[in-house]
Amino acid sequence: MPTGAGFPVTTVVHSIVTIEERNLNQDIPPVPGKHTVTNVNTSAIAKSNHTGDEEMIFRKKTVKKEARELRKIIMKPTLACTANCKTCAYRRELHRELSAAKTLSLDDWKKILSDAHELGNKRLSISGGEPTLYRDLTELIKTGKGFGWHVGINTNGSLITREYAKRLMDAGLDQVRISLYSHIPEVHDEIRNRKGLWEKAVNAIRIFSDLRQQYPYFRINTQTIICKDNYKELTELIQLHYKSGSVDMNLSYLEGDFEKQFLLSRNELEEFKERVIPEAIRFCKEQKFPVDAGKNLKKLYSEKMAGIDDYADGIYRPLDKNHPFCNIPRRQAEILANGDIHPCNIVEYSHTPVVGNLFENTLGEIWHGEKWEHFREHFFRGTAVDYCTLCPMYLYTEIPLRKR
Repeated sequence: MPTGAGFPVTTVVHSIVTIEERNLNQDIPPVPGKHTVTNVNTSAIAKSNHTGDEEMIFRKKTVKKEARELRKIIMKPTLACTANCKTCAYRRELHRELSAAKTLSLDDWKKILSDAHELGNKRLSISGGEPTLYRDLTELIKTGKGFGWHVGINTNGSLITREYAKRLMDAGLDQVRISLYSHIPEVHDEIRNRKGLWEKAVNAIRIFSDLRQQYPYFRINTQTIICKDNYKELTELIQLHYKSGSVDMNLSYLEGDFEKQFLLSRNELEEFKERVIPEAIRFCKEQKFPVDAGKNLKKLYSEKMAGIDDYADGIYRPLDKNHPFCNIPRRQAEILANGDIHPCNIVEYSHTPVVGNLFENTLGEIWHGEKWEHFREHFFRGTAVDYCTLCPMYLYTEIPLRKR
């Protein structure tokens, strides 16, 4: 595979605009990463007439106002999963590459969390893979709560029983987010690429909902990725999330679908905006959901954030729109089971840069280190692909279904 400025160069097809084509400054060396994305056919990268100077004004206009203060740890203690989701291809590829690597022990994780506490961390999100496969999950929750943090897990619900859910909540779990992608079992299981997961997800939501009566502080959220397979039945899906016991439903945009297999096309987006969203808003009003439900649904695929053709190409932060400065690399650390640290969420799909490894350095050394600082200042400049334009992290939409 050819490389450019230290990063992998993915296959360039008709719609890719490389950094060279956008006239970005090539003098600043990129952060080297350990992993490369193989077999990438990236068919949608930001199309923009902006010059490099204009982009740096956009990127840096609030940089000095943002402190480098660790506030959230995303922990992936296992990369194994009970599902095989077709929408997670590049994430699964990375996880497969790392499957034979040495993994952090429970004592390692406790030391890392202690270091995170010293750096000022406030929140812990445990995901994976499927976090409930990790045998010491309750110990991680107890450790986070011991520091006074808010602790949550993201799960597909496949291993949740009433007894296990209660153990997690007794350990201090504040929040669970369970993914449920369709009101039709076969559609959910097709997206998950595993039969029987719809029934397990719905059952898990109901278990946590029932237990919530005993744990009034506890919050149960559900999550859906909008894709070709489920966008037409949004109203029915909202209804299922509500009836199952969810307090809030998170609607997420697809990450990492570089080949546009599951993204909505322009025609599908138009149908979603013109028919599906208004229908869902009417349902929320009829059910007397909190008023923000309808307001937030209206924001889905807002053309203030990106054009409809951008969304169809998987572009969420086009350079011709005014987006807030991304402070994720200044506030968050994503830690994998093998000790690798990612400076932001999209790196699970780009596979680079890895800013450090916890078998080699402490969290504090990496947090204050040159690689991470470089990424905070320059993001994906000097690389073949500007993955920032493909990241939907600031566009997730929360639909309140019940009063908290």
